[in-house]
Amino acid sequence: MNLGRFRIFTNIAIFASSLIVTMLVVAGLVELIGGSATSALSAMVEGVLGSRQAIVETVIEATPTALCGLAFLIPFKAGFFNIGAQGQLQLGALAAVFVTTAFTLPAPLMVVLAFAAAAAAGMLLIVPPLLLKTKRGASEVTTTVMLNFVAVEFVLAMVTGPMKQPDSFFAESALIPVEYRLPVIVVHVGVFLAVAIVVIAGWILKHTVFGFRLEALGGNPGAAQALGMRTNITLTKAVLAAGAIAGIAGGIQALGVVFQVAELWAKPWGFLGILAALIGRSPVGVMFAALLLAGLETGGRNMQAMTGVPAALVFLLQALPVLLLLAVRSTHLFKMISFGGVGR
Repeated sequence: MNLGRFRIFTNIAIFASSLIVTMLVVAGLVELIGGSATSALSAMVEGVLGSRQAIVETVIEATPTALCGLAFLIPFKAGFFNIGAQGQLQLGALAAVFVTTAFTLPAPLMVVLAFAAAAAAGMLLIVPPLLLKTKRGASEVTTTVMLNFVAVEFVLAMVTGPMKQPDSFFAESALIPVEYRLPVIVVHVGVFLAVAIVVIAGWILKHTVFGFRLEALGGNPGAAQALGMRTNITLTKAVLAAGAIAGIAGGIQALGVVFQVAELWAKPWGFLGILAALIGRSPVGVMFAALLLAGLETGGRNMQAMTGVPAALVFLLQALPVLLLLAVRSTHLFKMISFGGVGR
């Protein structure tokens, strides 16, 4: 068997097994609190696949998670941990709302400008961690995490100040005009944009010199630099691309789903994206992992609504499979099977 295919099969088998274990654990907990495990699991499946609307909601929910996963995966391959996609997404959404509510342009031009502003906002937020990393050696984990809080507070300041809807009691911006919202073809077209970004990113990482340099930089930075690779330039491109993608994720949510920003408007898509990246390990894999995580959430919400199980079980549905998967991947046996002499 080809080694690459064997690794893919092994990862799928391990994740499927961890998902089954999670379902069994959840079923046991439901029975423990006096509920019906059969009814709970049936409600969860119905919440994901029970109707066309359920499938559409799952796909829409997966879109920002997939892009935030990509925003983590690309610099991660170069050894840079971008934990700030949540903040980059928030600023991207804010920029898209600002452009579409402050100016008047033809709709196609406005949508392009809004996405450009969203990408620029995401890149702007990731520049300080990049400079601190390359110039001062500061940990990007700390700086990107802290900038998430800066982004949230900045959004709050804007929606309670200059961007606040004048007649609203709540801290929220004006609504994006209808003509600037993303059209819907079963799902809003932002979903198709996200898929295109994932496919293009996958091709770049696998078939271009830039993708090879990222792998080399992440695998052995010293060797890459000794071979004459301009490591800081490669890292800068990867990190800025990540910030732009996270910003675009926010723009998609603003233009295609919520049509405004408000206090606490965003779900933790940036952090779920990290889980999707760790599960998927490639752009296309991230997309499918995001679909799975979104399905667990939408199914979990339906399970909670239909059976009354505690909300904590919904979070357990998302977290436990990832923990089990990472635990198995960290074992010596898995590393030996995946990177040993199989397929020769």
